[in-house]
Amino acid sequence: MKIAIFTDTFPPQVNGVANVAFDSAKELADMGHQVRVFTLSNPKKKLTGLGRNLKIETVPSLPAFVYPDLRLTIPLGFTLRKLKKFAPDVIHTHTPFAMGWESVIGAKILRVPLVGSHHTFFDHYLKHVKLDFSYAKKLSWKYVIKFYEECDLLLTPSESLKKAFVQNGFKKKIVALPNPINTDLFRPVSSGSKKLKLKMEELGNEGQTLVHMGRISYEKNVAILISVFAELKKKNKNLNFVIVGSGPEIPNLKKLCAKKKLENSVFFLGIKKGKQLVESLQIGDVFVTASKSETFCLSVLEAMACGLPVVAVGKKGVKELVRDGENGFLSFSDDSKVLTERINEILHNKTLSKKFALNSRKIALKYSRKKIVTRLKKIYEEVTGSSK
Repeated sequence: MKIAIFTDTFPPQVNGVANVAFDSAKELADMGHQVRVFTLSNPKKKLTGLGRNLKIETVPSLPAFVYPDLRLTIPLGFTLRKLKKFAPDVIHTHTPFAMGWESVIGAKILRVPLVGSHHTFFDHYLKHVKLDFSYAKKLSWKYVIKFYEECDLLLTPSESLKKAFVQNGFKKKIVALPNPINTDLFRPVSSGSKKLKLKMEELGNEGQTLVHMGRISYEKNVAILISVFAELKKKNKNLNFVIVGSGPEIPNLKKLCAKKKLENSVFFLGIKKGKQLVESLQIGDVFVTASKSETFCLSVLEAMACGLPVVAVGKKGVKELVRDGENGFLSFSDDSKVLTERINEILHNKTLSKKFALNSRKIALKYSRKKIVTRLKKIYEEVTGSSK
């Protein structure tokens, strides 16, 4: 099968949509399908080692200063010539922006089925562009629905986002298909020595460690986690808190740490990729998140694949991954007292911690790249009426 993937974000950019687009493209190519990814130009180092079945095509773009790392172009059919030459059986767009409209143009002209994936509750991110108003939220939903009405099928990574589309008036076919992860890369630590070495190098001591990973912005609610950590620290002097990722909220969080005198026990590791990212998760004893805006939350799933118990606020897509009392604990509010109690229970109960760790890995394996992309392939076959 020939598959054309359109996305406004793709590695080397670091975010959930870019990772999902890459993982699905790579797995489809490894299965033997011909895959072309059409995305925006990026001045950063390009990907290598993609294999013969996967090729990246880019269109000119400029930085969009309203949001870090976001790039923009005007959908003028830049991709049409190359798309026509490639002659895809199906087109799949991961974003409803410029490249998404490029995919709409291509699908209409070439008369090829168009599958759309929507990954995010956009209305939760309007504060970044100073549009956090009720009317703007309504307009954002109208725009998103209008765009995906151009598709033959809409995919969402979670049931919660699927439900939101229906509630906001979406009438066409919609399927919840979870995001895939590389469970061969994200796996439990294989030896205590590696874990100890990284702790000594990055943290400076061998105490228990909480880990949070993701984009560090206001909607992730990391400040609550730092307050929780401060409470836990009162009774566990060797406790560490590792924060992996970058984002606009880091300066404020560092000020908060200074105010609470936590500079020597809260570690901002920045962006980590590949093996380094896995090792940054593996040093943890508990993965923590207080975000209430997650569509699916790849970071939680990647931590689970590494065998970490999870304590999270049970909102949106997170509650579809973390099973309360099975692989972690869910708090249904961001009450710092409740979060503190739940984390403390895991840290001081080795039997419970081991049970949660094993169950996290077991659940994560259901979302392996191969399993999810095999389901995606069947969806492509359904919309094209083929079995190529």
